[in-house]
Amino acid sequence: MTTRVLKATVAMPAADLIERLGDELAFPAYAADLVSVSDVGDGLREWVLAFRGGTATWVQRSRRAEPYRIEFEQVGGDFQHLKGAWTATGREAGYEVSYGTSVPHLAGAIDSAAGRVLIRTAHQIMSAVAGPARVTAGGHLLRDLPATPSPA
Repeated sequence: MTTRVLKATVAMPAADLIERLGDELAFPAYAADLVSVSDVGDGLREWVLAFRGGTATWVQRSRRAEPYRIEFEQVGGDFQHLKGAWTATGREAGYEVSYGTSVPHLAGAIDSAAGRVLIRTAHQIMSAVAGPARVTAGGHLLRDLPATPSPA
């Protein structure tokens, strides 16, 4: 399993930030690669992410694990495994995701590319909900991606 971490300083207090990060259905308006997030019932959401000329699709369950932590885990979809969390501490926003792709012999290339798209998406969401995010960890995962403008 591959793990990627993004941390950033934001201007929003932790309580407000975690509240906004709980509104997953709003995320496609914030991130260019996120095609859709749909409610499929039973507290589950279907995510569709643009990836390498196609899409990666999965269904995940998210839950508030602590006052300033939202955990998520795939229950079905294109990844072998996908789980992680959004966190807020003081003025720091965090996103951690662990995943494995379903093509083991191509995992090195695909996992790396998938991680970059997931981190870019998380960064766009952080910046949209909390204002400009100053990246403090994981910035190297954002540097060599082609620029994708956020939707207006």
